[in-house]
Amino acid sequence: MKRFKSSRLWKHRYAKAVVLVLIVLGGVVVFWLSLRAALKSEYPLLPIDSESMRPTLNIGDLVVVQGLSNASEIKVAEEPYGDIMVFRRPNSPDVLIVQRAIDKTPVDGVWYIRTQGDNASSPAWWSEGQDAGDTWGDGLFNERFLIGKVVGKIPYIGYIPLYVSAFLQTPAAMIIFIALIFLVVLIMRYPSLLKKKAGTSN
Repeated sequence: MKRFKSSRLWKHRYAKAVVLVLIVLGGVVVFWLSLRAALKSEYPLLPIDSESMRPTLNIGDLVVVQGLSNASEIKVAEEPYGDIMVFRRPNSPDVLIVQRAIDKTPVDGVWYIRTQGDNASSPAWWSEGQDAGDTWGDGLFNERFLIGKVVGKIPYIGYIPLYVSAFLQTPAAMIIFIALIFLVVLIMRYPSLLKKKAGTSN
């Protein structure tokens, strides 16, 4: 009888843990979608994985990215005044780049942007893309590659997804990452959710 009660108790606590995980996942999905909607960005949070923007941004920083409705809004200037942009590499769109906008030029109604890393001695040269019009002139890229601009950062937190793998830089995986953080915090706050009652086994 004692073992039966213990088994029921454990199953009950296990069910509570499963429900808790589902609630956390649901809450995080809502949080992520709300964040994307509020910031109007496909990647509202992004870990920094290179030293190209030192000392402004360091490896392991998690940056907050706000979307742009019009490239004309971009403030271009040398460090530290120009906007820090997140954009897709013209010749490899799956790769995301974080650099400062230092110049822009309108060409036939389209903005082309020149960027430079704060840790670089010269501007980036985007010499080619996959399609005509992806780049222009001496290394500027088409505005269609823009993701958004950096509006904030959280130091060190970005190390977690970076250590796991580059997979966590995708939106779906970032949701999982945030969910795990929430879950760990809840378990630390309420450890009894995953513990058997002491003295229930022989």
